[in-house]
Amino acid sequence: MAWVEQRGKRWRVRYWAANGKAASVPGSFPTRQAAQAHADQLHSTPTPRPDTVPAPTPTSAITTAAAAPGTLTQPPPTIADWAQVWWQTVDVGDNTEAFYRSLLTRHILPRWGTTPVHQITPADIKIWLNTLTPAYAPATVTSIRKLFAMLMTDAVDNGLITTNPVRPQRRGRGRLQPRRERPWADEHQVLTIAHRVFHLASRNQGLLVITAAYTGMRWGELAGLHRDNLDLPNNRLHITASGALHEVNGHLSLGHPKTLASVRTVSLPPFLTQLLHADLTASTRPFVFTTLRGKPLRRSGFQRRLWAPAVNGSRHTSPPWPPIAPGLTFHGLRHSHKTWLIEDGIPEVAQARRLGHAMQKKIDDVYSHVATSIEERLLRHLEARWQRSLEHHNREGDIPDPLRLTA
Repeated sequence: MAWVEQRGKRWRVRYWAANGKAASVPGSFPTRQAAQAHADQLHSTPTPRPDTVPAPTPTSAITTAAAAPGTLTQPPPTIADWAQVWWQTVDVGDNTEAFYRSLLTRHILPRWGTTPVHQITPADIKIWLNTLTPAYAPATVTSIRKLFAMLMTDAVDNGLITTNPVRPQRRGRGRLQPRRERPWADEHQVLTIAHRVFHLASRNQGLLVITAAYTGMRWGELAGLHRDNLDLPNNRLHITASGALHEVNGHLSLGHPKTLASVRTVSLPPFLTQLLHADLTASTRPFVFTTLRGKPLRRSGFQRRLWAPAVNGSRHTSPPWPPIAPGLTFHGLRHSHKTWLIEDGIPEVAQARRLGHAMQKKIDDVYSHVATSIEERLLRHLEARWQRSLEHHNREGDIPDPLRLTA
C-alpha cells in the first residue's frame, strides 16, 4: 500500500517497507497528481516470488491480505507505525485532537505500540479493557475503546488487517450496573451558586453562571462570546462559526464550536436581556464574560478558584458556605437547562435547536412552522423560573442586598 503526503510545497510517496516501518520513495514530486501517479505504479508492481517472501504465520489474520498483489506491507506495521500515518488523516478540532493524543500516548501506545496490527485479537482487547476498568472512570475506558476502534477501523479500510479486533461492549456485568444520574441544579441552587461566584469574583462572572443555566450554552461558547454577537433589542445572541474559545495545552484561541449544529441563535428571557445590558453598559471589554482584568476566561482557573467553593462549600467564608450540589460541574448547568425544558414540556426538537444538537432535516422543517409559539412558551417558563428563584431567596433572606444581581 502506498500513499502520498505533502511536505512544504512538494509531495512525496510513502509506503510500508519490509521491516514494517513507513518508508519514502527517493525524491519528491511538484504536484499531488504526479505523486499519486507514481504511487499507483507501485500498486501495480508484481508480487515478489514466493521463495523471497517469509513464510506466513498461520495465526495471522492479515497474512493473505499482506501478500496480495499490489501490497507493499510485509510484515504489517506496528500500532505505533500505523498511528503516525493515521494522524495525518484525522480532521478534528484542536480540543478533540489534544484529547485523542492524550489517550494514545497515555494508554494505547504504551500497551500496544510495538505490537504488529495483525497480531491483536478481540480477546486481547477485552482482557486489556477489563484491567483498565477498576482504575479509571467508565467514561475514560469508553473513550479509550472508541479511539482504538477508530484507529483499527481505518487499518481495515487501508488493507492492513481484515477485521477490527476492537468490538463494541456487548455483554458482561457492566450492563447490569445502574445508570448514574448526572447532577443538575434547580433555579434556586443556580441563583445561590451565582451569588457565591459574584462574592468571590465579580458581577460579570456571577452572570456567567446564570447565562449558562438559562441558555444551555457550553463553556467555550460562553467564554468566546463577543459583545458584537449580542442582539439585545431582539432578546437573542448568536453563536458563530468562529465564536468558541478553545484552550489547548495552555494556549487560548477562537475557533468553531463543537459541531456544525452548534452555530445557532439562542433566544433570551427578558430578565437575562436586562442583566446582560446592564453589565455590558458598565464596561467596554470586547468579550461578554472575562476575568476581573478583562482577559479571556480559563476554565481550569474558574473551576478551581470560583466554581468548586461555590458548589461544594467553603470553610473560608463568613459564615461558612455549606455544599449546594456536590459533584455538579459547570457543564452540569447545560444538563440543568435541558432538564428544565423537559419539565416545562418543551418539544424535543426545540430542545435540540436551542442546545445545538443535530436534527434530521424533516424534523427541522416541522420545527420551523411552530418555532414562534414554542419559543414564546419556552421563554415564559424560563422567566417564571427566574422570578420564582428571586421570591424564594427573598423569603429565605439568604442573599444579602449588596450581592443582589438585580440591584
